[in-house]
Amino acid sequence: MPLYNYVCDDCGPFEEWVSMQDALSACACPQCEEQSNRDVAAPRLSLMNGKLRRALARSEASGTEPKVVKKAHLNGCGCALCKIGNKPTPTRKKWSIGH
Repeated sequence: MPLYNYVCDDCGPFEEWVSMQDALSACACPQCEEQSNRDVAAPRLSLMNGKLRRALARSEASGTEPKVVKKAHLNGCGCALCKIGNKPTPTRKKWSIGH
């Protein structure tokens, strides 16, 4: 069961362990027993190990659209990316103009 945040209008915020199927329903405040709505809470990612967090971010990014690289593309296929590094050298020299 996950831990959810709730906000009581009279008593303020509190946390409660609630099953996922009952997560959308209101929860009774432990002090005044009034029904309180669930509060939006940010995930506690700062508690996670930094290396694990980066690995999870990489796996999520590559899960839907993996990066595909083909060797034929890198062999000078003529696309805009290949033309960036392979500029032809000019045959005319600036100093020889007019001679």
